[in-house]
Amino acid sequence: MGISIADLCVTYGGSTRVIDGLTLDIAPGSFFTLLGPSGCGKTTLLRTIAGFIPIASGSMSFSGKDVTKLAAHERNIGMVFQDYALFPNRTVFENVAYGLRARKMDGASIKRKVSQALERVGLEPFAGRLPAALSGGQRQRVALARAMVIQPQVLLMDEPLSNLDAKLRVQVRETIAELQREAGITTVFVTHDQEEALALSDQIAVMNKGRIEQLGTPRHIYREPATAYVADFIGAANLIPVHSPSVGAGTVEVSLDQHAIQAQAPAAIRGSAILVARPEDIGLDRAGAAGLPGRIRSQQYLGVKTTYRVEFGGGRAVNVDVHGDRRAEFDVGMDVSLAFDPVKTRVLAS
Repeated sequence: MGISIADLCVTYGGSTRVIDGLTLDIAPGSFFTLLGPSGCGKTTLLRTIAGFIPIASGSMSFSGKDVTKLAAHERNIGMVFQDYALFPNRTVFENVAYGLRARKMDGASIKRKVSQALERVGLEPFAGRLPAALSGGQRQRVALARAMVIQPQVLLMDEPLSNLDAKLRVQVRETIAELQREAGITTVFVTHDQEEALALSDQIAVMNKGRIEQLGTPRHIYREPATAYVADFIGAANLIPVHSPSVGAGTVEVSLDQHAIQAQAPAAIRGSAILVARPEDIGLDRAGAAGLPGRIRSQQYLGVKTTYRVEFGGGRAVNVDVHGDRRAEFDVGMDVSLAFDPVKTRVLAS
């Protein structure tokens, strides 16, 4: 079940445009993520797809069927909310069975389908418990089972992992990925967590002020950010203003502290520019080696890597990640040399 959105406009209060002229196609069976900070419009778009928010103008269709004016209950969607939204006075079984009972399904079929759904999320032994007797991760898996048991055409998930601790987030994330792949349901997932987006998605739409800043696969979004906003939001990135009066697309050379840096420009730039370099794409060597001179000001040991804060000319600084045993070569106060990867470093318009 693919989703097609054309020239979508959504307003609040009849005048304030939260989404303005958005066009988007989501492939059938894909895991599609709307990613961005609070207030960027991602939840508004999700709730508009669900039918909870009316469309001011534009159109929306599910696999060619126009759903623009259909109410939420007519769209055959499953919804998983951030706060679980379980009935506190109903058992796990009854919570999952709710959508089936609303569809007037017979008792035997309900029992079979609910049992299968609970087994898939590993909660069949908890069928008789109330939500209050479950952990946060278990409650979110109940909510997931309830959304999927009705076999929806589209599964919508609004920050479903944000209330869980770090370990549970990974566990439930893996459950979501496994179930979505098995069922092949077109899924739209909202999050502000870039790690979740990178781990789960077939495609990511990075949103900014009600529009899509960049659309692509996780690898494309991470490795080839189209704007400084995307580079800064997805993963860690050093954003360094550079003087670039005029450069064309392709391999370019810019000056940083009177040192020539080679990088990739995805488009021609006129005027001010930003050099984008991820911490893992900057090499660190002892002073005197080829590269930009700098001095280590601080370090953070993070287990699999150590992140160094390296200052260079004019009081500017970058973060550099060093993995493995090489971290023993460097310490705070040491003069070093920075080497920017010419293939992975990018120059974008500021």
